[in-house]
Amino acid sequence: MTLNHFGGSGQTSGQMNPMKTMEGFYSLLMPIWAVTSNSFENHKKLHEELIELMQEANERVTDRVVEAVDHSKPNEFMAAMTIACQAFGQTNLTIYNAMAEQHHQFMDSFFQLMDKGHQQIYKDASQI
Repeated sequence: MTLNHFGGSGQTSGQMNPMKTMEGFYSLLMPIWAVTSNSFENHKKLHEELIELMQEANERVTDRVVEAVDHSKPNEFMAAMTIACQAFGQTNLTIYNAMAEQHHQFMDSFFQLMDKGHQQIYKDASQI
């Protein structure tokens, strides 16, 4: 507890103001809740992007394989394999970028939390 949670009108130093305590608790947790909420939204968007990417790659690969089988064009198999590899690489890159962004947001939130804590400690120390 910080010093500003103690003492008020009619309170002894052993009593705490419950509203101030809850206010401090919620203000510290807000960055964490914001990141968690944002994380769920980002994961939803990521899954939608990946599904769209895989469906498009599947359609293109299927077209190439059908073309190769129906018209005896072995080069179409190589084209299908290239499309599949490109889709796999794009999927990995998309996942990596999403994870890096989420890590960046988490670290930003963590540093905001640390900054709030330091500001509160400095404020409390200046009141002593």
